[in-house]
Amino acid sequence: MSVLCLETITPLFLTGADPRGEPELRATSIRGALRFWLRALLGGVIGDKDLDALRKAESAVFGSTDTGASPVVVRVAGNVKHASYRPLLHNPQKTFTFSGIKPGETFSLEVVPRRPYESVSPIVILTTAIWLLLGGVGKRSRRGFGTLQLQNEVASFPFTPKVYKDASEVETTLRRVIEQAQAEARNLTSALKVASGTPGTPPAFPILHPDHTKILLCKYPFATWEEAMKTFWGLLRSSQYRNDPVFGFAGSGGRQASPLHLRIVKTDKGYHLLMTAFRSRFAGSSPNWTKLQNFLNDCAQKWQGIWIMGESTKW
Repeated sequence: MSVLCLETITPLFLTGADPRGEPELRATSIRGALRFWLRALLGGVIGDKDLDALRKAESAVFGSTDTGASPVVVRVAGNVKHASYRPLLHNPQKTFTFSGIKPGETFSLEVVPRRPYESVSPIVILTTAIWLLLGGVGKRSRRGFGTLQLQNEVASFPFTPKVYKDASEVETTLRRVIEQAQAEARNLTSALKVASGTPGTPPAFPILHPDHTKILLCKYPFATWEEAMKTFWGLLRSSQYRNDPVFGFAGSGGRQASPLHLRIVKTDKGYHLLMTAFRSRFAGSSPNWTKLQNFLNDCAQKWQGIWIMGESTKW
C-alpha cells in the first residue's frame, strides 16, 4: 500500500512516554487502533466464543508473541503544529486544556509489508479504511477528537478521498467499504479454515455485526467542528442521558470504555456527526441499552440521521 496523506479534522491528543509532554505522532497508537477495528471485523464473522480462532486470524494479520512479528510495518512521519484545546467544549466552567495537534495538519502513514512478504494483504488495507471511516486515534477519540481524513488518492485503497461533496457521498462510501471489509474478513477466515460463529447477546467484545452495531450518519452540516462537538455533547450531557452507565464510566467502582464512538466528518457542506455504537458485554451489571438506542434516535431526529447499520435491530 502506498503512502497515505492524512489530515487532522479535529485536535489530535497523542503523546509519548510523558503524558504531559508535547503531542507526538506514534505508530504504536495507530497499530492499536487498527487491531481494535480488525477484531471488530473478525468478530462479526467468527463470533465471540472461539477466542483461539479469533487469535489465529488476528495473528495472521498483525502477528503475536506466539507466531512472530507482524507481516506489516506501520510508520508515521510529519512536521505538525500543536496548540492547547479544551476537551470539554460544551462546558464553559471546565477551562482546563490538553496540548493537541491542530486541525488542518497533515502527516504521512505507511503500512508496508515486512520482509520477506511482498505485499500488504487486502484485509489490512480494508481494516485501515474502516478505521479511517469510523474511528480515530489518541485521547478522547471516542468523543470526536483525533478524527483523520485521507487526502491523497491511492490506487490500492477502496475509496476516493479529498473532501466529500455532501453526506450522501459519505453514506455511499461507508456502505461500500463496510461491505467489502466484511467480505474480506470472511475470505480470511475461510482461507485459515476458521469456522464462522454466532455471537452472544451481548458479545464479549465490540464486533461489527448488524445485530450488535448501530452506525448513524447525520446529514445536517455544522459550520465548524467545534459547533458539531458542542451540540453533540449538549445532548449527551442533558438531564435525560447525563451520567448514564451505558455511555461508559470511570471512578472508584471501576472503568468501562464508552461503546459510543463519535467521528466528525468534513464535507463541502460542513461538518457532520458520525456515530458508531457497539453493544457488548460490560463489567458488572448489564447497562440499559435502550437508553443508548434512544440517544441515537434523538440524534437522527435532530440532525437528519441516516442509518448505515442496525436500524432494524431493537436494543
